[in-house]
Amino acid sequence: MPSKLSSAHATFASLAAEYSSDALLVTDHEDRVLWLNAGFERMTGFTLDDLVGRRPDEVLKGPDTNADEFAKIKEALRLRRPVDIEVIYYRKDGKEFWMESRIVPIFDADGKHTHYMSSSRDISARKELERITENALEREQERQKERKQLSETSEWLYSARSIEELLQVVEQSLKTMIPEAGGQLFLYSNSRNILDLAAQWGETSDTKQLEATDCWALRRGRAYSFGAQDIEFKCDHVEHDHGNAPYFCLPITAHGQTIGLLHLNFWDQPNLKGADASSEYHAFFKRRWDIALLCAEQISLAVANVRLRQELEDQSVRDPLTNLWNRRWLLEAAHKELSRYRSEGVPLSIVSIDVDHFKKFNDHHGHDAGDLVLRAIGSKMREMFTGSLSPCRIGGEEFIVLAANTTLEAAQELTEDFRRAMAHLTVRYAGAALPAITVSAGVTTMTDGQQQVIDLLKIADRALYQAKQMGRNKVCTHDDLDPESLPNPLAQKRTTTRASMSQFSKPLRN
Repeated sequence: MPSKLSSAHATFASLAAEYSSDALLVTDHEDRVLWLNAGFERMTGFTLDDLVGRRPDEVLKGPDTNADEFAKIKEALRLRRPVDIEVIYYRKDGKEFWMESRIVPIFDADGKHTHYMSSSRDISARKELERITENALEREQERQKERKQLSETSEWLYSARSIEELLQVVEQSLKTMIPEAGGQLFLYSNSRNILDLAAQWGETSDTKQLEATDCWALRRGRAYSFGAQDIEFKCDHVEHDHGNAPYFCLPITAHGQTIGLLHLNFWDQPNLKGADASSEYHAFFKRRWDIALLCAEQISLAVANVRLRQELEDQSVRDPLTNLWNRRWLLEAAHKELSRYRSEGVPLSIVSIDVDHFKKFNDHHGHDAGDLVLRAIGSKMREMFTGSLSPCRIGGEEFIVLAANTTLEAAQELTEDFRRAMAHLTVRYAGAALPAITVSAGVTTMTDGQQQVIDLLKIADRALYQAKQMGRNKVCTHDDLDPESLPNPLAQKRTTTRASMSQFSKPLRN
């Protein structure tokens, strides 16, 4: 009976080895091939004749075979222990595939090690699925990271209080979100015929200005991608030193009007085009293109938001009639300059200007003519008081020039030039020239005796009054005043800074 069972077992074992889908391999105690089944031959393409007497790794391994896995096998064989591996092998035709194997040592009845046996299966399909899944997870993680970065970028962009701050956010954000690209942001100049370089980052060109006709995106009125299309033309503003390296040009728009251009280049990326471009190349640029479009949209909205905010802030500190700074701006700016005087010793002067006989002029010619004169005065002040000199209208026919970083002598000279210019200014109303307009002015400068801006304003006001008393159309300084008439600094400390500018008005100036 036992003999029949042994014969049956041998038959079943032979059948299992022949028809098993797994690859079976038997080697001697030195790991040289002795036998393999049909499954191994189907899986690898190698026959017993190809492998007999040889070690499996001599035949199956290739350039992408993991060296760490082979070290793991050698260590298990040395210790005569079972080992499980997943490794890339190569078929007889040179094609690679993934094999999962379990190698176990075989011992005889006396415990002597005689053979090794491995059972293997092709897991290439599973590995490909794992690769696809892993790539999908990586892409999803990347998209989540990009969405988070875009959200953070939007928050920073909309928090910018000025174009300068906004440009810093744009530069830092795009370096983070699209690190492979160098970039430039151009904004239209006031003339609307030239775009000036506003910001740049990474490796980029030396272009500082460009015309709208230099860029296909601006000419076509929509975003343009160069480097991944069958039909495309290079923009004139892109340097030719980099051949056909890909780049993006994206118009920046606000309220339906193009206000700038975002240019991103990928000089460090493979220069592939059309049918020669790999799927990875297209996928890479598709993702970057989508991000760039979103960034351009956010930048457009942010620029429009900053400009609107600046316009509203500017309106709040501008006199609507003359477009000069108003009293609110003057008080804030004067206190800042006073701090500079105290900390750095920077000169600070004040010029108080009043139109001579303006009430009589208004009564005779009407308020429309008077407004026309005030606008002409404002225009002349903007023309002549520039740089660190800031002209302001504080009400009616009363003007102040905040002369930062200006000595008394320089402020007096500039005011004299302005007085003479006003005396020769011709203003026409209803087709006729209006009578000549003259102005009187008082000039003073900050000294250690004054403690507050209010001191300076009062002294300039007294000097102006002195000019009126001397016949008008004159400029006086605090040197022309009686020292006894100047404000007492100790008494002035008791004067509240909450006093409005109307406290310094001059009822007898006309």
